[in-house]
Amino acid sequence: MRSVMAAFALVAALAMAAPVSAQQPSRPVSGGDETTMLFAGGLTFLDWGETGVGAAANVLFNTLKVTGTGRIGIVADVGLNHFEGATVSTIMGGGRYTFTTSGKVVPYGQFLVGIVHCCGDTDFDPALGFGADIAWKPNLNFRGEVQFIFEDVNATRWFFGVSTPIKKK
Repeated sequence: MRSVMAAFALVAALAMAAPVSAQQPSRPVSGGDETTMLFAGGLTFLDWGETGVGAAANVLFNTLKVTGTGRIGIVADVGLNHFEGATVSTIMGGGRYTFTTSGKVVPYGQFLVGIVHCCGDTDFDPALGFGADIAWKPNLNFRGEVQFIFEDVNATRWFFGVSTPIKKK
């Protein structure tokens, strides 16, 4: 039920973004190349038997390989979600495959590994995620993402936020 509510929230967020399509750039801003990193931050809903609300951020650091259909890069992800009486924190890193598209939507898939900490217990867990950057403003994308944390069958994190490039020094 909670996953259905989160999916409805994603559809509602995308529908609200639709009226600004006339102002949208033709392509989402990108990063993770020689000169920029792509930073994302936003609101998360973590379904772990009950739903915790929190925040997460991730950074696409570098492109390792470019293929005909996309590119493979290194990503780091941090998140905090608060439940009644508990907080779940995650620190993960891994690889992201960003697809090459010619439109306003750029999808990606990622596989992360890292630590999940809650209630005095810390576990090393993998996670599988899928998302998309949608062109919104000249230097800002809307981002929606779903991530499945393998710690628990019900551990699904929904992310709604923005992404923007940050120059490397």
